[in-house]
Amino acid sequence: MSHPVAPDPPDAELQRLVSRFLDQCLTDAETKRLEQRLREEPAAQQYCAQCLRFDAAMQEVLEPQTLEWEETRRIVFDPKQGTPAWSIQREQTLRFGNPRRPLLSTAVRKRWPMFIIGGTLLAVAVGAIFFALGQSKSFQLRNGDFEAMDLSQSPSGRAKSILYWQDNFSTEDAQLQEIGRVSQGKIYAKSGRNVVRLENRAFINQLILNKFGKPLKAKPGLRVALTGWVYCEGGTEHHLRSSLRFVASGYPDMIQYEAAQTTIKVETGGWKKFQMELIVPDDLQAPPSDSSINFTQQPPPINLENRELSLSIDSRSPDAVLFLDDLSIEVYPPE
Repeated sequence: MSHPVAPDPPDAELQRLVSRFLDQCLTDAETKRLEQRLREEPAAQQYCAQCLRFDAAMQEVLEPQTLEWEETRRIVFDPKQGTPAWSIQREQTLRFGNPRRPLLSTAVRKRWPMFIIGGTLLAVAVGAIFFALGQSKSFQLRNGDFEAMDLSQSPSGRAKSILYWQDNFSTEDAQLQEIGRVSQGKIYAKSGRNVVRLENRAFINQLILNKFGKPLKAKPGLRVALTGWVYCEGGTEHHLRSSLRFVASGYPDMIQYEAAQTTIKVETGGWKKFQMELIVPDDLQAPPSDSSINFTQQPPPINLENRELSLSIDSRSPDAVLFLDDLSIEVYPPE
């Protein structure tokens, strides 16, 4: 009796690339190398597909998510056209995690499909791999327009809670406001109804996540461009400060380290568009930037490489109030 021959084990490079892909920590060079091997090596495709299936099974056990597979078929039998007489058109849609957003949609038009089913399923898996490779570094702010909370039922039109913007810390001097109602028509939001109001030295902060819920990690040369709209009320000097921080400890033992920071001067006269660029330096050995507890000895400097980053936005306007709306970020990996 003949026995099937076991496939050769994957080489060390492929194992490392696939492992780092599953951990969402591929560099740009590694991403290109994995894409090349998947295009050129069927064995690499099969190995990667097997790892994806295993990883998906493990995540389903540890953190169940929605998986939806939709397939439609159109079969035509026309003996007048000669052999083969059967023609089958198949369309498959795979949705993972968010059932409203298709992860992959592919139309497969083949004759004699029994010979191509295995290849079609493999193509679906490989297509999902390439999609994930392209999306793994896609980061965005949650509730960047501040409309995730409805203040229409609030008697005051104000809230001290700002959804997604108080990771680890909060301050009494930052508020969510339905500004048109609060200001009695003097100020309106840039879009929607809500804005964030910051008094001097007030701040908002958010852990930066990608679409898969993975945090942005500090790397030398990483760039984050923050854009948004700011409105200044009162005073003569208006400054907005933003920073990328690693939070080592939260309240009450606050310990933070800054990977990058910048400050800009903003102008009065209605809503003003602003952009701030944060660049992570090559030397990521950093001392603590903020501390709220009395140490007999200050916390030591640490290396921030691969540490999870939060975005902090602060007002530095001693005699003024700032309003923020429509914030967004673009993340540029190191070249």
